[in-house]
Amino acid sequence: MHAPPAHSGPPTQAHDNAAAAPAPEAHAAFDAHVLGALFNHDRSLITSVLQTFVSATSASLPELVSAATAQDWVAVAALAHKITGACRLSGFPALGHTAHAIEAAAKQGEVAAVQRELTALEAHWNRAQAAIAAWNS
Repeated sequence: MHAPPAHSGPPTQAHDNAAAAPAPEAHAAFDAHVLGALFNHDRSLITSVLQTFVSATSASLPELVSAATAQDWVAVAALAHKITGACRLSGFPALGHTAHAIEAAAKQGEVAAVQRELTALEAHWNRAQAAIAAWNS
């Protein structure tokens, strides 16, 4: 993933809590208890949900980057919102927190914050994929 190009307009300052420190639980790459609680710890069902999550998120992330590159902040916010929901329901708090920060920054027109959070999103996505691989092994 690559950050969008620098914004040609005047710089803006973040006016919401998007850049605030995440809640402690937001640092976890994967919280298996979320899906365990939803699916009565049925490993095969959880594996299926994780496969769907990876497939959907893998498709959404490039769209998010493309929208940011095009400076289509409405699309950035919508895609980030979609990713946030999927992450929270699937047990990926760090990824979800970062996607939510992107959504908030896009709604405020905070280009620098979107760029910074896209970089963080890539790192969290890599950690999430590693956590899924570890869970599946």
